Amino acid sequence: MNKQALIEAIKEPLRLLVLAVIPFVITYFTELPQQWAVAAVVVLKFVDKWLHEIEIAKPIKKQNEGVLGVKGLTGF
Repeated sequence: MNKQALIEAIKEPLRLLVLAVIPFVITYFTELPQQWAVAAVVVLKFVDKWLHEIEIAKPIKKQNEGVLGVKGLTGF
């Protein structure tokens, strides 16, 4: 079994969970409809993936790498 592939597969749903918590907590405590939270998650996921891809495209010496890999919004 490829350990690195398994770790990468586990990180993707965790990124989505981290990005989804904040908008849904905001809509829970405010009068905003939950459709706004879904839209916010989509936008945050786009920005996270975009930043992640920008970091990967940089030369290795200039990458902003965290403990679990190249960072996006979520940090892993």
